[in-house]
Amino acid sequence: MERGLYAAATGMIAQQTIQESIAQNLANTNTAGYKADVPTFKAVHGMALRRAADGAAVGAGIGEVGMGVGVDRVYTDWQVGPQAVTSGPLDASLDPGQFFAMETARGTRYTRAGNFQLDSAGNLTNSSGLRVLGADGKPVKIAGSVPPKLQPNGTVTVDGAVVATLQIVDAANGALAKDGDTLFSVTDARGVRPAARPGVHPGTLEQSNVNAVSGMVRLITVSRGFDMAQRAILTQDDLLKHAANDLARV
Repeated sequence: MERGLYAAATGMIAQQTIQESIAQNLANTNTAGYKADVPTFKAVHGMALRRAADGAAVGAGIGEVGMGVGVDRVYTDWQVGPQAVTSGPLDASLDPGQFFAMETARGTRYTRAGNFQLDSAGNLTNSSGLRVLGADGKPVKIAGSVPPKLQPNGTVTVDGAVVATLQIVDAANGALAKDGDTLFSVTDARGVRPAARPGVHPGTLEQSNVNAVSGMVRLITVSRGFDMAQRAILTQDDLLKHAANDLARV
């Protein structure tokens, strides 16, 4: 009986974890370059069953009874989001697997969000004010009053003259991990290298890869699953109370 309580309780925790992940994804539906979180689960507290021999469970194994589920890990969905045409001279999206490099207080971080702008000092920055890094590892700074333009090869031009080259890297799946604000940090340096052929698409932005409609439907499903697990706990608790009372009378 207690096994059922454990299974139902871990089921509630799992549904809550999924709900939090979906809510986080939905909150970033309109965030450029956002990648959805996908939680995965594994069986926990498995209990092996063995065939009884001479009154003891020492015979051949006949299977395992699960005691519930637990969070395994949260994966990042690297699927490329839809591309929106903005016509902004400093907006850009990238080919799959490529990332822009950003300067942060914690070191270099990478992003697929290419909604860039110039600050008052002429630094090329993202929407959060972080400076974009060039191929030389230094922040890109544009002098003069003529508006710069991003080119498909990753260079920045002013009046047709190249004034900077963006640092763009190729990153394998699993080489980067989320670090907040559409940024990613390196977890495996072997999987991150300068892009041999940068694929920049000026005047466009990669949108979030979250499907809002699918997320709302999943929220309803998760809510119902949570309610079912909760009812299972209440039912088993009621059965335990009846069993305790009946045994007391016997």
